[in-house]
Amino acid sequence: MAPTTENVWDAAIAFDKKRKEAQVLHGQAETTLLVIGSKSVGKSTLIHKFLERQEAAKSTLALEYTFGRKTNQSLIKDVSHIWELGGGTLFSKLLETPLAPSKLESVRVVVMVDLADPSQLWFTLESLITAVLSHIQISLKSAKGKEMDLGDKLKALSDPHIDGEHPDIAKVKPFPVPLVILGGKYDEFQNMEPEKKKIICRAMRFFAHYHGATLQFYTSKDSGSVKKARDLLSQLAFGTEPNKGVSQDYNKPLIIPAWSDSFAAIINEDTANMDMMKHHFTTHYPQSVNEGTALPDDPAKDPNFREPEIDQLRSQKDEDLERYRKDIEKRAKQMGDEF
Repeated sequence: MAPTTENVWDAAIAFDKKRKEAQVLHGQAETTLLVIGSKSVGKSTLIHKFLERQEAAKSTLALEYTFGRKTNQSLIKDVSHIWELGGGTLFSKLLETPLAPSKLESVRVVVMVDLADPSQLWFTLESLITAVLSHIQISLKSAKGKEMDLGDKLKALSDPHIDGEHPDIAKVKPFPVPLVILGGKYDEFQNMEPEKKKIICRAMRFFAHYHGATLQFYTSKDSGSVKKARDLLSQLAFGTEPNKGVSQDYNKPLIIPAWSDSFAAIINEDTANMDMMKHHFTTHYPQSVNEGTALPDDPAKDPNFREPEIDQLRSQKDEDLERYRKDIEKRAKQMGDEF
């Protein structure tokens, strides 16, 4: 028998070719999981628990990338690209990377807010949802002119998840991609006075239902809560079976799948709208913006506050941040090519 001339490199190339052919044949699913929310609320810890990583989670400085894989029924590993935005609302400009047109069809968004700090809860939700919508709109505009408009694709993907028979369908504004709102630090929240908890739960339910989102409360200090959160992320990332439980009792952790709530059950006012709910909530909990959270208006752009030396340092930091963003995107692409 003639000796083979195939070396290790040739064998590796042949193996990779067969693997990619199998992915095409059996259909490897890829999703993009975007995790955003309040600063220091436990987003990194949640991701580590979802991926069953043992090492302690570190604080996210800006935008971090990781991934998870799960073997499907065809024995092909489905992939979920996981992006975490740190800094609360401070670095929302970086969302353009995970919300690029090429990723938009597979995006699922998780917004995690701090239940123990209601003074920033509404501001964080409103600011981040607005930022994500803005980047989605930019992606939709840049995708025009292709075979099928990306907006049509998103509509086709989202329509099956929208309950057209729901009595509130004319009063809501469903999010264009699957959306989950997680209330973090439930272990601290549950010790609040009952009336305060009721106000927060009502506002969270209204905000989630208005956007067609799933709402769930979570704490990393309870194994049952961790399992429910992991199951929810698995459903988003890999299409596993969703949790079937529903809990609307404000004395217990809320678990409310999208479209299982109603305005009538939340607040007994037919004329209730988002502005009314915002006014009601912020009257009880005036919203504050502390250090480390983006301001509604950027004072660095105000000509009345110009400081040449500081502005130069700020410009350098912005350039460093942009290089960091591009490096993260490049590494993510390289990892994606390896699957």
